[in-house]
Amino acid sequence: METQQALQIKPPNFKTHIFTKEYESPYQESQIWDWLNDPKTFVDNQTWPFRVEFLLNDKQQHEFETGVLTTHHGPLLSLAGQVGEITPHYRDLLYYYGSYVFSFRIVRPFRLEFWTEDNGEKRIVKMQLSSFVAPSFYSIWNWGQNIFWGRFGRWMNRNIKKRIK
Repeated sequence: METQQALQIKPPNFKTHIFTKEYESPYQESQIWDWLNDPKTFVDNQTWPFRVEFLLNDKQQHEFETGVLTTHHGPLLSLAGQVGEITPHYRDLLYYYGSYVFSFRIVRPFRLEFWTEDNGEKRIVKMQLSSFVAPSFYSIWNWGQNIFWGRFGRWMNRNIKKRIK
């Protein structure tokens, strides 16, 4: 997918950071997407004092549909955004101007994307987080993303397994 930056503007001195990670899953794409597109996946699994919220307007019926507003917030974190494109194999979340991690002067995420591909016996789940990062923090941000997203595949597969039992 092309990189969309409509809801967040790159500060002149920041660098664009694109973090991508792939995971294997033995589960069907429909089971993966049922988990990824279930608000409980994110709302019920937050550690206090962090929280995820979804806000539907009066025309929306599902918490994961294009246009739904969402925010993930807590200490040193404010990620307000809007659910973007949703297809059977793709979903993105576009973060608004003002979203940040640590400080508005350090990291400004602008897009979170997920894809799935059926690869025979296994499915490949790919995630990509795009952010604008202060140059002095770029390497630390990259290192931290490897740690944070490193557990996502195990967490996903463990939770899908629990759902289908």
